[in-house]
Amino acid sequence: MIKSDKSKAIVLIQIEDQNKKFKQFILDNDIQQVSKDPTGKYQKMIQQKIKKNTLIIERQQHKYLTNIKPAPPKLNIHIKTHKHKQPIRPAINNTQAPAYKLAKHMNKKLQQLLNLPNTYNTKNTQEIAEDLRSIRIKETNRVITLDINDLYVNLPINGILNATKHWLQMNNNEGTTITQILNVTKTILEQNYFQYNEAIFKTKKGIAMGSPISGTMAEVYLQYVESTHINNGGRQWRSVSIKDMWMTY
Repeated sequence: MIKSDKSKAIVLIQIEDQNKKFKQFILDNDIQQVSKDPTGKYQKMIQQKIKKNTLIIERQQHKYLTNIKPAPPKLNIHIKTHKHKQPIRPAINNTQAPAYKLAKHMNKKLQQLLNLPNTYNTKNTQEIAEDLRSIRIKETNRVITLDINDLYVNLPINGILNATKHWLQMNNNEGTTITQILNVTKTILEQNYFQYNEAIFKTKKGIAMGSPISGTMAEVYLQYVESTHINNGGRQWRSVSIKDMWMTY
């Protein structure tokens, strides 16, 4: 018995079928099993970053930013019963991961330093409805919705770091502070691994699912892509491929 995604339903599924869905998920997203648990190595990296980056981490905060007993993030499976072939939604518990506490700290720090434009964001459906009243829609117009498949595991880390640097510079943050933020953030984002059925897996690309910083990082990157590929005056999309986004940014 496992949870359904986006509902309170419980799904009854054979273990073999559940494992097949998991295997399909890791195949689709270029996730590979690793032979050795990297938790110990990652813990040392986090401790080093905490000590070295003094501009963004105060000395008295050191003991609060280290997980005393780190463990690999655990993956739990939810079933997307509302989608064709009912794929899985991975739900990962990062609370024991080496980077978890530092990720929470950096998430707060970034939210203080970043001033994202939110040009194409909307608060709720009521705001959308009010905006639509002022738009003249012709018979030939169409309203479409787009979704990013498996968002976190498909976001490019280098692209996120470049976007973060862009927004920090736009808000006149000092160069040394920016360098330390990017240095620590890179280490956190690269610890994108998890445990499932006693085996350890790591993504070749993308950021950690379930990390406190991942939501902010996704917003940072997507708003950067929007700001560079949408005409603010005419609100028209410029043609761009996913490959362009990955390679350019």
